[in-house]
Amino acid sequence: MTDSEVQTEVKKEGYLVIGKTKTTEISIDTFLCKGCGICVEMCPRKVFEWSKELSEKGVHYPVPVHVEKCVRCKLCELLCPDFAIAVRW
Repeated sequence: MTDSEVQTEVKKEGYLVIGKTKTTEISIDTFLCKGCGICVEMCPRKVFEWSKELSEKGVHYPVPVHVEKCVRCKLCELLCPDFAIAVRW
């Protein structure tokens, strides 16, 4: 892999927080997320960290800051009770 493929770009667009590399994109819908932390705790590669700011619901939400570590197992997407996470590649 080249350096351009492993650089993570994280941006917020409205309710969506998007972590992205050249090959993988993880988006979190902060409007749907209740901040339960299942994705943060269960991710085998520790892709997520808690946000420093609060969402519209007044909770800290996960931010995919280490997308380059993602192995695309989709465990975060499958375990999210609010369907707030989408993993694409």
